[in-house]
Amino acid sequence: MPKPKQHDPAERMLNLLALLGNNAQPQTLEQIMDQMGAEYGSSDEGRRTSFERDKAALREMGVPISNIVLRGDAAGKTAYFLNKKGYGTLASQLTVDEIKALQEAAAMVQIDTEWGRRAVVRLGGVIDDHVGFGTMHLESGSLVLPELWRATNECRVVSMRYNAKDRTVHPYGLLSRDGYWYLGAYDLSRKEEVVFRVDRIQGDVVIGATQQAFVRRADYKLADAMPADAKLFDGADEQAVVRIDKVLALTVARELGQSGVILTHENGDIDVRVSCANRVAFRAWLFAMVDRAEVLSPPNVRQEVIGWLNEVASGI
Repeated sequence: MPKPKQHDPAERMLNLLALLGNNAQPQTLEQIMDQMGAEYGSSDEGRRTSFERDKAALREMGVPISNIVLRGDAAGKTAYFLNKKGYGTLASQLTVDEIKALQEAAAMVQIDTEWGRRAVVRLGGVIDDHVGFGTMHLESGSLVLPELWRATNECRVVSMRYNAKDRTVHPYGLLSRDGYWYLGAYDLSRKEEVVFRVDRIQGDVVIGATQQAFVRRADYKLADAMPADAKLFDGADEQAVVRIDKVLALTVARELGQSGVILTHENGDIDVRVSCANRVAFRAWLFAMVDRAEVLSPPNVRQEVIGWLNEVASGI
C-alpha cells in the first residue's frame, strides 16, 4: 500500500492563511478540514493536533487569528478568522522584507538575503542552497502575489497577461502546492473556471476599483479544481506533438489513451499529442523517457527542449 503524501508544514500554513483570508465568514474546524482536503491527514485527532500546531505557530509570528463561538444552528462551535485590525502585531515582529518573503516563499523564489532566509525558517521551511534545473522564479520586487491576495479577499476583478493573452478574471482563491502558487478564477472571456500558475503571469496585474464586484460560487473548492494531471495546468489548450520510440509506445498509448495517439508508424513508433502548458510537468514527463521521445512541434516548444538539454549538457 503506498504511503500517504507528506505535506510540507510551511505550505500547509500558507494555505491555511490563504483560506482564512479568502473567506468573509469565520470558518469552523470542520469547514477548514473540508476545504483543505488531505493536507491535514485523515484521522480526526491528527487533524486537530496539526491544526492547533499551525494556528499556534502563525499566532507566534504575529498573524492575528481570532476565534468566536457561533450561535444558532451551529451553537457552541468555534470558528476562526483573520482579525485584520491585528496585523499591526505582525508588522511589529517581522520586517517589511520578511513579510514579502513569507508571501513569496511557497513560489520557490530563491531568496539570497539573510532576511529572506530567516523568514522561510520561521515558517518551518527548509533552505535549499542548490538552485535546481527548472526552478521557477518570481521577481523579488513583484507585487503580483500580494495584489492577487487583495483582489481575492475583496472580490475585485483582475486583469492580467497570461500565455501571451489578456485575461480578465474573477479571482476565487489562492493555493500553494509543491512549491508554486496557483490562482483559481472564473475567466470572463472563456466563461469557465480556470487554474493559473502565478509565476507564469506576465507583468503586473491590475485589480478593479470596486470591492465585492462578483460573488464567488459558494461551494467552490480550489483543491478540487486542480487538475489531477499536472501537465494540464496553465491552459490545457497548449499542446505538443511528440514522437515516442516503439519500445515505449504501448506504455505511453495506455497512459494517454488512444485519442492521444495521432499516428502509428510502420516501425512501431507513435506520434502523440500531449498538453505542454505546464512546462515543468511536461519536461518531467518528457525527460523520463530519455532518448526515446522527441518533440516534433510546435517549433517554440521544440526549441525550448533543445535549450533545456543544452543547459543540462553545459552544467548550468
